[in-house]
Amino acid sequence: MAAKIIRAAGARSGLPCWTKSAAVLAALVFVCAVTLRSDARPLLLPQLKPGQTLLYEVHGRLNRSVKTESRVSNFSGPQQLQGDLSSRIRLSVQRVLSGKPRAIVTMQTELLPGAAEQASPASPTRKLTFDILSNGQLGNVKDLDDLSPEQRLIWQFWVARFAFGWTLPPKRLKPGEKWKFEEPELNDSLIAALVWERETTYARDDQCPVFPNETCAVFLTQSTLKQKSSTKDSTPESYRLHELKTFGTAKGTNQVITYISQKTGLVLRANEDVQQSMDVTVMKSDGSNGVHYTVEATSHLETLFVPQLPGATAP
Repeated sequence: MAAKIIRAAGARSGLPCWTKSAAVLAALVFVCAVTLRSDARPLLLPQLKPGQTLLYEVHGRLNRSVKTESRVSNFSGPQQLQGDLSSRIRLSVQRVLSGKPRAIVTMQTELLPGAAEQASPASPTRKLTFDILSNGQLGNVKDLDDLSPEQRLIWQFWVARFAFGWTLPPKRLKPGEKWKFEEPELNDSLIAALVWERETTYARDDQCPVFPNETCAVFLTQSTLKQKSSTKDSTPESYRLHELKTFGTAKGTNQVITYISQKTGLVLRANEDVQQSMDVTVMKSDGSNGVHYTVEATSHLETLFVPQLPGATAP
């Protein structure tokens, strides 16, 4: 049997329509592929599990100069500190709980002598247990008061860098994005209501330190210390309760560069440069027995992930 194709008058061949449809379909496939690749960008957060252990090295230098003018000697104010700092921090993951927008993790850290140092009874191992909450803040920090001022500085620098991924915006980021936020100064200070105004930029993707075959996301955070209390009455509440009054000024700048592995979400290296100054007077609430402090401080600190076995790959 023979078949005949009958077209209405003026009808065109279906080939151009089919070609056009194929082109649209190809474009849609391309768009979907681009979207899928975009969605495949990693969320930069460590995927931790109970029982996991990690090791970091921390080293740096601190110089805090304190000048005191006083007629009395019973005030405990800022202390002079100067010298090189070095420590290793061994981290053990104890518990991981699901949370929004991120998991809540309970950890224990041990502060160990630096790689070039030997343990001694004068420098016992210090252990701290703490939580990293879903917003990146710390909770249930235990035994922080047992640390020396130098150990506390090292630990606070390290934990802020390790928990950096919890503070990132809860979305998949790309190089060039930046955002601003504000954080209170959590360390004890003679000046009340100090805040850090921070701006973080996802600067670029680069070769990772420690594991050069991996790609790291590199972040730059620049911060300025602002004083929201009055320069004529900057008294922290803890001083007010002891019938003391403070007044003066504080300022500072801070720059941090952080490398995060796109494979594991772990911070592999971070360094921080800080400059701070304070000019403050502490006295009794009746205006007697004043002590005037002038403080200038600079520090450079760096932390580096340490593979625990020769030739190890990132966990």
